[in-house]
Amino acid sequence: MVHLSVAIARFAETLFWGIAQAAGLALIGGALAIAALLIGWRLMHRRR
Repeated sequence: MVHLSVAIARFAETLFWGIAQAAGLALIGGALAIAALLIGWRLMHRRR
């Protein structure tokens, strides 16, 4: 039974880090997309 609980704990840890990594990448990607949109918007308005 001890081996099973260790396996479950390792699986939960791996799952948690996978979700955390995906969330971090999504946040970074979203921030970069917003920054790119703001830069593009400012450049368009500066040309007029």
